[in-house]
Amino acid sequence: MKKLALALVCLVSVAFFASCDPEITNPEPTIALITGENYVYDGQTIDVNTDYLYGVRAASNSQTGKELASFKFELKIMNMDDQVEYTQDTTYAISGTEYVYQDTLGFTYTRNLVGKVEITATAIDVDGKSCHVTINLNVNQPAQPLIARTFEWRRDNGADGAGLDAFGLEWKSNNSKETYAVIKPVAGAVLYRFEDSQVWENTNTDVEKAALFSELGEGIAQFKEISTTAANKDYDIVIGTIYNGENHLIHITHSTAYERGWHFTITGEAK
Repeated sequence: MKKLALALVCLVSVAFFASCDPEITNPEPTIALITGENYVYDGQTIDVNTDYLYGVRAASNSQTGKELASFKFELKIMNMDDQVEYTQDTTYAISGTEYVYQDTLGFTYTRNLVGKVEITATAIDVDGKSCHVTINLNVNQPAQPLIARTFEWRRDNGADGAGLDAFGLEWKSNNSKETYAVIKPVAGAVLYRFEDSQVWENTNTDVEKAALFSELGEGIAQFKEISTTAANKDYDIVIGTIYNGENHLIHITHSTAYERGWHFTITGEAK
């Protein structure tokens, strides 16, 4: 099974073609796609995390009878600008006058924005004569539900805060005058503060999250609204970061300060 990485796209179909006209007499072997239930076809839009069948049938030229010698499978994944993001090129030694190639195609999700898949199968005979068939597919990433995960940020005895690295944040100090934790983005990260906390409840899929962050403007230099004096305090605050190409939606719900103000935690959920 070939597991290949793709992401959310909405595409138009592109052309299917074969390099050899079966009605023209020539010395090349023949090759054609296998069709039928569950087999991919040209211009098809397929979903990630779903298996599909791909197959071709090759045969020696009926006039020359030259045996087949090799079979070549080529795959390209291209982005919306037709730039190649991934390639696979494999050649198999074969023999005889007929050859059938079948495999399962499976596509998994990443955040790289790619748009098209091109698959080319080539049959080559012992005289080096060849014929190929190409199919192009569109790959759709359905909206994926977001799964919230809990987090805890902790700062003890004046040390740097722990648990913030994955979000592109740091907690190195508290504001002594206003007694708030000072949370800042690290280099390369952008920090946002959402005024409406309902954005947490209203953002439930990766598509919705991508749309939310695409509309954001300039970030903020720091966030300091979490008490470092209250023994226990609840919040309904939503912040967000963009870091290492990922969007993080962060819902802060509680803080604690204990042992004479030298130990602090900030907890909540992120998705």
